[in-house]
Amino acid sequence: MKKYICLFLMLWGLLPGFAQQTDTVVLNLSEAITHEPKVIMLSEIASDIHFISLETTDDFFLCDEYRIIYTGDDILVYDRQMRNYFRFDKNGKLLNRIGEYGQKTENYLVGLSFSYDYSEKRVYVHDIRTLVCYDLDGKFIKRIPVPHLNGDACAVFDKGHILYSDSRFYIDRDNPLQLFLTDETGKELKVWQGYVEKYKSYKALMSTRDLMYNYQGAVYFKPAFENLIYRIDGQGEKTVAWQFDCSGYEINVSVNEADPKNRYQAISVQQVFESDHYLFVSYILRNNNFTGLYDKDQRTFSNVIVKDDLSGGFDFIFSGIGFGNQLINAHAVSYAKKAERYPEALLPSRRQELDSLVNQLRMGDNPVISITTLK
Repeated sequence: MKKYICLFLMLWGLLPGFAQQTDTVVLNLSEAITHEPKVIMLSEIASDIHFISLETTDDFFLCDEYRIIYTGDDILVYDRQMRNYFRFDKNGKLLNRIGEYGQKTENYLVGLSFSYDYSEKRVYVHDIRTLVCYDLDGKFIKRIPVPHLNGDACAVFDKGHILYSDSRFYIDRDNPLQLFLTDETGKELKVWQGYVEKYKSYKALMSTRDLMYNYQGAVYFKPAFENLIYRIDGQGEKTVAWQFDCSGYEINVSVNEADPKNRYQAISVQQVFESDHYLFVSYILRNNNFTGLYDKDQRTFSNVIVKDDLSGGFDFIFSGIGFGNQLINAHAVSYAKKAERYPEALLPSRRQELDSLVNQLRMGDNPVISITTLK
């Protein structure tokens, strides 16, 4: 399999419309899982951590599944079960709801997920073949056609450009269109084909998905079935930015994961966050969760367990989309009240903040949010 991938990448650079491969950092996930995770202190990679509790009311509460985006000023939350969108300020105060169900032009019909335009400060709700755009106050702005969007992978950048993927591109083997770049009206500017493995029948894969994140004015795209991350800019230039070595644990597209016992038998990257000095990779293998950390300065990669020695808090994870060098995490109330905490705190004021917050929590409250400022 590895030989085929290498050959494919060599041919790739010769074909128009495909990504050119530059100096690419290879992160060896297969090697990392053979070692015990490295225990590091949060103070080694971060300068501050701030805890807040999202306001809970009878009308505004979150279920167990949610997606969080931190904008630098606001916390945006999508409740996956109730399909509602909320805006909180950076202190956790509920400000407003964004959009609502309905049949009117300004409503969304389903609400599958959402994206955020950091430059224009707009929220884009993923609906059925449409993006519904709102400002932060929840005021409707416009609807944008995205006829191939059927998942989470969508990003807005560079003056309203939209990049999104078709997670079922492989159905049309003769013309497997996977990635679409449009302007702010939905007009297609560029389209890329995805890689389809020949002689394989694609089944219901449920443990992997397309991923996208914004970083330094571009969008980075990790296809569900490839161990690569691509960088795409507003001019439509696509390059390979990162590569994962998953030798021995590669995704088999022919496995039917409708059967739960077949899930996560391959390394499945679930989330990626990139800052100026670090790349975090959250991935799963056989129901074991790993957090990989690449240090850009030291050029080292390993799985890590991060102890919060700044506030004397919980083990560090990442579960939301951050902003710049600030990374956001969510902790369920049951976890925040019972989880083991690090015994020392380099920032006593942050420990007092966390102690006070935990003591006031009630079961049923909205989750605890931590905002970590990375070095």
